[in-house]
Amino acid sequence: MFVNTQHTVNTLGVNRLVDYANGRFSIGFDAQDITDNDIKTALLATPETDIQTTVFNWFETASTNVNNTIAGYVAKYELTQAEVDASPLLGIAADLMRYELCNNDADEGLMTRRKNAMQELSKIEAGTIQIKAPSSVVSGPIQTKTPSSSFDWARY
Repeated sequence: MFVNTQHTVNTLGVNRLVDYANGRFSIGFDAQDITDNDIKTALLATPETDIQTTVFNWFETASTNVNNTIAGYVAKYELTQAEVDASPLLGIAADLMRYELCNNDADEGLMTRRKNAMQELSKIEAGTIQIKAPSSVVSGPIQTKTPSSSFDWARY
């Protein structure tokens, strides 16, 4: 819901995803390089080879992790996909995906992006950053009546 594959590919770039995938999987496939075509086919079409299926599963696992993380912060909002697309959540998801997919999670730049994304999620949860228009509150006249009490107000 929060991770859009096309947006993630566009934001991170195919070359960066190729680097991440090669760093993660090239040893398992006898040093066979994963190409940009493998990334595009795996993520934007239907995987055809074992490498592409592995890349697809790797991306889906990261996507599930990111979606679950974001859902934990915005669970109190009932968001439609259009509201998600219009909010900063796609960018936050892309930054979290960058961290999930990387093969060097000690990289300070990636850690800073992840930290900033998590801080934005905390602000969204707290309501500091508004991602959904507040629901309209029905207001009208307040009706009051004399309190029912056995106390003798006249003698007081």
